[in-house]
Amino acid sequence: MPVLLFMLCCALSPTGSRNLVANPSFEDAFGTPLWPTAWTQLDGGPIELREKGGHTGRRYVHFSDGRTDQGSALESRHAPAIPGATYRMQAFVRTHNECQPGIYIQFHDGRGARISEVHARFPGPWDGWMPFEVRAVAPPEAVEVSALLYAFVGDVGDFDFDDVELVLESWPTSGGVRPAPPYATSRQLESVAGRWASLSSAMPGGKSMVDIGSRLELFVDSFLVDGLAGSAERRLHHPAPQEAVFYFDRPWEGSSSAYVTVMQDTDRIRLYYRGSDLKGTHELTCYAESEDGIHFERPSLGLFEFEGSTANNIIWTGTGVHNFAPFKDTNPECAADQQYKAVAGGPLIALVSEDGVHWRQLVEDPIITEGAFDSQNLAFYDNLRGEYVCFLRDFANGVRAIRRSTSRDFVHWTAPEWINHGTAPPEHLYTNATVPYFRAPHIYLAFPKRFLPERTKDPSHGDPGVSDGVLMSSRDGMHWERWIEGFLRPGPDPRNWTQRSNMICWGLIPSSEREISIYWSEHYCHDSAHLRRGTIRTDGFVSVHAGVPGGEMLTRPFTFTGNSLVVNYATSAAGSVRFELCNEPGEPIEGFAMADSELLFGDEIAHTVAWRGGSDVASLAGRPVRLRVRLEDADLYSFRFAP
Repeated sequence: MPVLLFMLCCALSPTGSRNLVANPSFEDAFGTPLWPTAWTQLDGGPIELREKGGHTGRRYVHFSDGRTDQGSALESRHAPAIPGATYRMQAFVRTHNECQPGIYIQFHDGRGARISEVHARFPGPWDGWMPFEVRAVAPPEAVEVSALLYAFVGDVGDFDFDDVELVLESWPTSGGVRPAPPYATSRQLESVAGRWASLSSAMPGGKSMVDIGSRLELFVDSFLVDGLAGSAERRLHHPAPQEAVFYFDRPWEGSSSAYVTVMQDTDRIRLYYRGSDLKGTHELTCYAESEDGIHFERPSLGLFEFEGSTANNIIWTGTGVHNFAPFKDTNPECAADQQYKAVAGGPLIALVSEDGVHWRQLVEDPIITEGAFDSQNLAFYDNLRGEYVCFLRDFANGVRAIRRSTSRDFVHWTAPEWINHGTAPPEHLYTNATVPYFRAPHIYLAFPKRFLPERTKDPSHGDPGVSDGVLMSSRDGMHWERWIEGFLRPGPDPRNWTQRSNMICWGLIPSSEREISIYWSEHYCHDSAHLRRGTIRTDGFVSVHAGVPGGEMLTRPFTFTGNSLVVNYATSAAGSVRFELCNEPGEPIEGFAMADSELLFGDEIAHTVAWRGGSDVASLAGRPVRLRVRLEDADLYSFRFAP
């Protein structure tokens, strides 16, 4: 929106109050033919934007109503309303014949639905611009207010509107009615509206300021959230089960096949897993690949013999076949013949490969000896921190737990340290499946299999215990937030309620712009053992959610770099999200207040937020700000400030 128009939008009325109508003089327009910005035609016959001869400025709107069986209506963008407050609307009108158009003050609920209105009918005809006005008191349930220009049903003629004004004249207080103050700020109007509409405000909680630059921020942890109000909460979401993609049904595999790695590698998806059976006759490392993450094929590699034949997909039979866990090395100093690395066995050994298929042991001695390694221990290169990281299994006071070790060269490692789960209770974490989230690598996500050995659902199965998957997140690899609520449930299939099923594979695969594929094992120790694919929304592990009647979230103070605020959100058809940029005390910054925010509804992975003045936030870059979000029947999954 041009600066001149924005100044007009915020112009003061003769009473000194702020005009709530955006683009009141219709000077800002778009499209072919031109249409006035921030105005919507609701019904009726031709309404057009005309040039030259406006009351002020150049443009005005012209109604041409030639039918007696319909009306024509043009509505302004909705603004926040104060229940019990008095509003005054004024517009300049010019008629060309015997018609009598009307002006309306309309009140709406939080979903934008009209709940009441008050109107006045112009006593024309009048040859030349003439002002007329109407007043209305907002009902108790009002959340929004708008101005409406109207040609009544049965009234035929031509007329023009210009310079529309909608202002707050007074609002109720405990001591009576209080006049609207001269030069009322959007914060004053918004705070009063909030109180009288019983909308709770999220208040600062005291967290210190951080710099988030232009990185993507998720709500998988509480790091950014400093205040919640109303029905707002952080809500855990769950993967939606899709098809079974891979059955462990080859002679060299078997019902206890496990410890699966799923790796996106340029044009293919690689699958590594242990092939094993309950009889204990073999343990082998196997390989498959896919172009779409759904249809996997076993290449006939001819590397190792099984039962007299090399027509199989076995890639390793040496030390570490029990829990071989590979990764593609992103270290810029990685040697060409070591582009793929793996940790395996117990104690852990290091393996390397040039192509991800032909493997050799890097050094003779184990690289990490301290731990209890009967699990899918894993390692990867952390590009942000410039080091290799290993997460491995051990026992803490008899409970399966996770330790962390780091290395600069993949050979010499620090002594493993216990990770910190904060206030989460001790639980058996059988695996960990830790990854730097590919869209926000400063955040680690982990998907441990939670094992409950004391529970047995099917006594006839023989082995005790049930399992599910949980979600953890960390920003340093040592301090974690763990959801106690299950991320992956066993579901209705009774064969997933026997020991060690529901093991989430190591690796997330971006299936599309909107969706991530995640995989897990089902039917462990049954003849039908297989992998299932699930899907989850991009960034959609946890959201800030509010139901009805709504709620607010306020972030900690932060600095950013970028020109626009981009959000990943979803609402119901009746839901909405609004945004406000605040200073450190939580007061809105002029031009970026809740009253200036678009009323956003829909379902988008990347939406650029707009206020009345547009979407450019570059003027705030480098300054301490907070983000306030008001939601109703809506979810906010992530945000970032884009260049």
